[in-house]
Amino acid sequence: MLCLALVCAFTGCGLEPKVPTEEPAGDPPVASTAAPTVQPTPTVVQIPTETATPDPYGHEVLGESWEGRPVVGHRFGTGPRKVVLVGNIHGGTEKNTHQLALEMIAYFEKDLDNVPPEVTLWIIPTANPDGLANGTRGNGHLVDLNRNADTDGDACAENDWVKDTHTTEGINEGGGGPEPFSEVETQLLRDFVEDAEVAIFYHSMAGMIFVTSCADHVASERLARRLSEATGYPFAAEGWVSYPVTGAIVDYLAQQGVAAAEVELETKVDSEFDRNLAGVRAVLQSLDQIASSP
Repeated sequence: MLCLALVCAFTGCGLEPKVPTEEPAGDPPVASTAAPTVQPTPTVVQIPTETATPDPYGHEVLGESWEGRPVVGHRFGTGPRKVVLVGNIHGGTEKNTHQLALEMIAYFEKDLDNVPPEVTLWIIPTANPDGLANGTRGNGHLVDLNRNADTDGDACAENDWVKDTHTTEGINEGGGGPEPFSEVETQLLRDFVEDAEVAIFYHSMAGMIFVTSCADHVASERLARRLSEATGYPFAAEGWVSYPVTGAIVDYLAQQGVAAAEVELETKVDSEFDRNLAGVRAVLQSLDQIASSP
């Protein structure tokens, strides 16, 4: 046994000698640098946008009376030329002008083709809802809304605003209001109508057509004559002669360059729809002639 142990010690008895391991030769390791992250550019897809076509008919509340009743405007068409019809500025004493305006609205709702494409037609059925509800000529303050405008800026003094106004019954104390445009209804009309090309106000019952008291606004006279031709109401070129008319809204609008006229129906009962529709249709087709330079 001793001999065998000595032999194994010298020969290793078949065991593999331990050889130290070495790293393979080569270049030393190089620290890697990460490539920067590139964000993808989003693809923008152009989606065609559709322009909404404006509704050719609509209505909106333009404001409220002193007693909180709405003043409503009905719109027909979408053109740039604004034409406004105003009914019932004298409330309960001229109810047939309210009826006329309602009939006009019903007509154009069914027949928008009679509104030229370049026109937007507005119809205000009552400019004086308090007077209509209360059966009075004036508004909730008993102010005559057609005597409350600032008419001091034109060429004639006889139509200038005054506090105490005239009627067929005599002096109406305070009929013009405490000052021009003191009433919310006339403020509303001023702000809404003064950018119109044409404005027509309906009254009863003189059976005539009137323009500014000064009779010096050419476009208003053209409007009145066109209305007279189409309706058969005579044009009163000399103006209202029964008593002084002060603070009238058509006088103010003429100062602002609006062709404005008053149409007086023949009675306080009938709306006289057919002849007045003929007048409106004639005006809509004659805007270029009405507004042309002298």
